Amino acid sequence: MTICDSFEDFKNYTDIENLSNLMIGSESGNTTKSSVNLMKVLHLGDYYKLTNLYVINAISSLELTVAFQCTFTNSPLQYVTFYGNLMPNIEAYHFPVFGMKKFTLVNNQIETIKDGAFKYHDIENMDLSDNLMENIEAGALPQSSQTKIITIRNNKLTHIEVGSFPSTLESLNLDWNKFRLIQEEVFANVLNLKELTLSHNNFNQIPKINFLTQLVIFDISFNAISTIPSNVFKDMTKLKLLDLSNNDIKSPVLLQQLQIPVNQEVIISLGLNRLRSLNLTGVSLEGKTLVLYGNPWDCDIWPELKGELSGHESECDLKFLSSGNVPFCINYRSGSYAFVALWENDIDRFHQTVRKSEKNSGCVLRPARNLWLYDIQVGCVA
Repeated sequence: MTICDSFEDFKNYTDIENLSNLMIGSESGNTTKSSVNLMKVLHLGDYYKLTNLYVINAISSLELTVAFQCTFTNSPLQYVTFYGNLMPNIEAYHFPVFGMKKFTLVNNQIETIKDGAFKYHDIENMDLSDNLMENIEAGALPQSSQTKIITIRNNKLTHIEVGSFPSTLESLNLDWNKFRLIQEEVFANVLNLKELTLSHNNFNQIPKINFLTQLVIFDISFNAISTIPSNVFKDMTKLKLLDLSNNDIKSPVLLQQLQIPVNQEVIISLGLNRLRSLNLTGVSLEGKTLVLYGNPWDCDIWPELKGELSGHESECDLKFLSSGNVPFCINYRSGSYAFVALWENDIDRFHQTVRKSEKNSGCVLRPARNLWLYDIQVGCVA
């Protein structure tokens, strides 16, 4: 790894033909940031071996090269990372055009990306996490046929314009944003999508995604979902992980509403919702693994329900129930509340206790990225 403290320092480096891994800047952030014209300082046509480029805490602003954008189609670059820089507005002509496997623009104070900024970039995997974006403009992201994965976690997104994503997209991660809804037209052209994660947002209903029949992973955990419309998952015959955990779901006929095909092997995570019972009439559990811990089950019906679910519990459920340290039901008869709704505060306290116990047990459902390539499992780590 060749390390230059700044772009000024990099100007004095002479052995550029043999560079393979280059870092400009410092992880400590103690170096002085500078205003940079990337197309002038990065003469990518001169690097015959450079595969990894890191620019860390080195840029105070990006300068435009007006009216042209250098293209380096033969560049050997594979992985490019900009981290800890200041680049609030990204436009066309800010970045040279080159192909790469992964382009990381994490934690750069990005507020807006203009239409056409990455129009000609052949990027397989792009990560824009930990920035400040509120809106994605149509045409702002790569539209290349090479683009398979886009990750925009932990921003402030509330809106995405129609036409923002390339039709070749297979994985989209929009966790930890501020979405309340996403119009269905946004997903209309990404029919090859295999993974869609929308956790830690403000959704109170599931976006209309029933036409995304290639989905293998759908995660909308940690939202405010209370009801599940029928037929959303009916045609998703490749679905292997459905994560609805940490929402406000109460309906005992939930499994009927999901309408997941009979005999389809799938993990359904319903942990830490507000389920008191489940009606299993007409529901085939063949091939299904259910994650159910943290729901305030009715103690009167729990033994019978537990028997009906036997063999379909997740590893985490079994671990929790066997520990003896985690509450798993509420004796609703013992209360003096005249109305069912008055139990909600007790359920909140129940959830708080379960979450504390969850931290101690280390038992979590952890779907890794791009899991359509691998078997999906629920892991419990002591």
